[in-house]
Amino acid sequence: MTRPRSAAPAALAVSAALALAACTTSSSSGGGDGAKGSATFRFAATSDANTFDPAKGTASTDYAIARLQYATLINRDNGNKIIAGLAEKWQAAPTTGTFTLRAGLTCSDGTPLTATAVAASLKRWADPRNGGSGYVYAFGQGTPTITADDAARTVTVALAKPWSDLLVGLSLPNAGIVCPSGLKDPKALAQGPVKGAGTGAYTLTDARRGQSYTFERRDGYKAAPVFAGAAAGSSPAGLRLSIVSNESTAANQLSTGQLDYAPLTGPDAARFAKGGYGLKSAPLLRMFLVFNEREGRPGADPAVRRAVAQAVDPAAFNKVFGGKGQVMRSWSDSGSQCVNTDASLVPATDAAAARKKLAGVKIKLVGTNAIANGSGNAYVQEALRAAGADVALRNVDNATWATDVLADKGDWDVTVMAHLNFAGTLTSGALLLTGPTPPQGRNFGGITNTAFAAGIGKAMAAGDEAAKCAGWAEAQKALLERADVVPLATVPVAFVFGENADGAIVNGTPEPSTFRIKS
Repeated sequence: MTRPRSAAPAALAVSAALALAACTTSSSSGGGDGAKGSATFRFAATSDANTFDPAKGTASTDYAIARLQYATLINRDNGNKIIAGLAEKWQAAPTTGTFTLRAGLTCSDGTPLTATAVAASLKRWADPRNGGSGYVYAFGQGTPTITADDAARTVTVALAKPWSDLLVGLSLPNAGIVCPSGLKDPKALAQGPVKGAGTGAYTLTDARRGQSYTFERRDGYKAAPVFAGAAAGSSPAGLRLSIVSNESTAANQLSTGQLDYAPLTGPDAARFAKGGYGLKSAPLLRMFLVFNEREGRPGADPAVRRAVAQAVDPAAFNKVFGGKGQVMRSWSDSGSQCVNTDASLVPATDAAAARKKLAGVKIKLVGTNAIANGSGNAYVQEALRAAGADVALRNVDNATWATDVLADKGDWDVTVMAHLNFAGTLTSGALLLTGPTPPQGRNFGGITNTAFAAGIGKAMAAGDEAAKCAGWAEAQKALLERADVVPLATVPVAFVFGENADGAIVNGTPEPSTFRIKS
């Protein structure tokens, strides 16, 4: 799965790392307004954190920890609605944004949080020399100019080039604001708690690598985002994150009452359709085919790409994962703003037509085995074999896939992309499909599609939604008609809550700051 980074490709997080699981350890107090209760809310992740520095987070556990400790200027609610965070109001255009901070903000040690401190944190994230992740989602190409006015409590971001996704990018976990004490010691920040570094609702009080992490809620914290779908109940006084790697184990603990919350990607989810559990479902991965279009590869031939698209049936691919996903018409699902819904832009499944071009064509298919043990990859192999192609499949672990395919250091022709689209935008996937190739850029397939790039440019320079969607329409048409990608389907995740716990699922991702204990 892809994860937000800078211009360089990277190793990928295991899909189940998105999963968080939780249980309460004591009764709570407080009402449905999210008031602080007395309980500790225990939750788990399937893999350990890579870093505690929000600017450098690359995996789901990193993002969850960042959300708890480091607040962002703004937040994004369902439907891409921008809501308040550290900033109480804002103005934005494709080339600039100005954010007015709430009055009385403090760092986790009580030190006043100034506009200058906020600007310093954003400057550090935006500077490519610091090795941050995901800053391109906020700032686009080039380094922005970020200034502050402490008297007016404003932070202004001036972009190097028009980029209409500024607000979305500044809502991501990587944009979490770090106070000066953390910026002074980035090595310590990456390894665990730094006194006074936090700006979020919780502080990390104990870190035991590979085992557990303990958080304590800040008294009187006033900058927590208010999501439309926020849960009723009390905000727990503490959180305890444990590393639990096996999904079946989490399901068993949920069924016996040892856990109050667990996300499930496999068949165990069906066990919780009844019995008082709260089950919320959302897309986890967006799956699509990408070709190696470099000279000498079969994917360099548009006719081969179209034949592959004709050989593969997205509906049949969806059934491999239980049929509960959504067949896509682009590289993202219907939840993304401006996404294509025109089925005519995607070559229709036609096995007979595919055989005319694919018979005898040798194809090296490489995919990650982190999603359902690579069963989706196996389906694609069989579909292409049925069309007469000679297909060699390599099901590899995520790290190998990232190196061989995303960094283009291996021998591959076609891959099943498993895209973990945290931003929920078309931009997130598009950045993998255009621009320089690795190691200078992220265009791992070596795609050269000038009309696609031009459409992206129009969308990013747009000043309103209609113009933005018009640009994206051009970009998607250009990419899909050339079969540079072949849309498949989403893979969903089920978020299961017990009767005494709840939380918000925001844009398909659990929001740990909203975990609540119901009395």
